[in-house]
Amino acid sequence: MPKIKRLIGISLLFASCEAPVWAIQEHPYPEGFIAHQLAHIFFMGAMLLFVYRLRKTGLAQRPHWNKLCLAAVILAVWNVWAFGGHLVSLRITPDVFLPQGGHIEQHFCQKGLVIKGVWEILYLIFKNDNLLTIPAFFLIYSSVQKMERLLRGKE
Repeated sequence: MPKIKRLIGISLLFASCEAPVWAIQEHPYPEGFIAHQLAHIFFMGAMLLFVYRLRKTGLAQRPHWNKLCLAAVILAVWNVWAFGGHLVSLRITPDVFLPQGGHIEQHFCQKGLVIKGVWEILYLIFKNDNLLTIPAFFLIYSSVQKMERLLRGKE
């Protein structure tokens, strides 16, 4: 249980950071944006296909494979979340971002945000999409760790 509390604490700490490293990645429109959105669609499809195959073969019934299955579901949801976040970011106008430190060349994701309406609120919600990846990667790690123990005969 202490590991779970630590994981939740670290996740909340990262959620409180406003650095662009924790935020939605922005790509130049239209080519970069479209390619990135297509990547989310393909990645989501791959995760859903993985879940389907795990369930169809019966592997999802085993605890360590079940964790991988759950991680794939979370990553599929993450892709939908990030896809929506990118769409919301298109609705955000540059005038809602406050300049900081007088850096004109600063990327708009590094600036403060004035909430003028529902799009800004949605942007703040969706920009923390990486909070879904933390539990997914934790599940992947613990599943692989359990498989390694089983292969070595320690369980």
